[in-house]
Amino acid sequence: MSMQTNTNQATEVASISRTGYSFNTVFLPTGTVEELQDLLDKKIAPNLEAYENSPLVIDVSKVNYLNNLDFKGLQAVCRKYGLFLIGVSGAHTEERVKTLALMDIPVVNSTKFARIREENFKPRVITKTVEVQVPVHIKEPFEVKVPYEVKVSEPVMVLNRHVRGGEIIQAPDTSVIIFGNVSPMARIIASHNILVFGDMSGEVYAGSPKDKDTEGFKDAFIYIAGEFSPTLVAIAGQYQTAEDMDNNLALTTIYGRHGQVKVTLQGRSLNYTPLHNY
Repeated sequence: MSMQTNTNQATEVASISRTGYSFNTVFLPTGTVEELQDLLDKKIAPNLEAYENSPLVIDVSKVNYLNNLDFKGLQAVCRKYGLFLIGVSGAHTEERVKTLALMDIPVVNSTKFARIREENFKPRVITKTVEVQVPVHIKEPFEVKVPYEVKVSEPVMVLNRHVRGGEIIQAPDTSVIIFGNVSPMARIIASHNILVFGDMSGEVYAGSPKDKDTEGFKDAFIYIAGEFSPTLVAIAGQYQTAEDMDNNLALTTIYGRHGQVKVTLQGRSLNYTPLHNY
């Protein structure tokens, strides 16, 4: 009897690939166990079944002293609610990443923070060329006419209508006020503030930089009076997508809901303030 070996079977090998998994993100300004306990008790406890055995990431971008971060304590609190704390995000500098690594804390940075770190690594070279012709002969008296430009403030752009999908509203050097709804796929761009007295379902850019060399107007704000469901929110180049906002537990009572919302920029983070409770 002869034995034959099947050579047609493919050999499985281990591999590594990039994935697009989404995790719920919890934003903690101080990063304490007590702060997390209070948030989970209010947001997760009433609806445990929806979050059971799901992964969680904590945004520590505002935590001042990462050395005091009790990661094991935070993990223990998460397990009480059936959650798995898999790491932290918001480490947008190499120094903060190294601090977390020395503490054996996994860093799960979002694409937003990854872009910030990449920008920090890029070398910046500033060049300036000055052309001088010598010798220079100047006859006296010599009059030089210097052209000058006087900037006149542009009036606020006001739209008394709905903004349709695919429409782009641009307001350089001024603000925009819209008395109507902004449809999905619409885009509102302003150098200063944006106020929408209606529903927001499109993209909204306030404090928009004029070019790649400017940071934009950081004191700009966005006000939405109706339903807050934008696909993208940006102020002075700092932005969040619909996915970022939808996965942020701190925005569960704001995103996709009807009410008054004001968005401002604090450092590199967008701050969302509901006004309907005031």
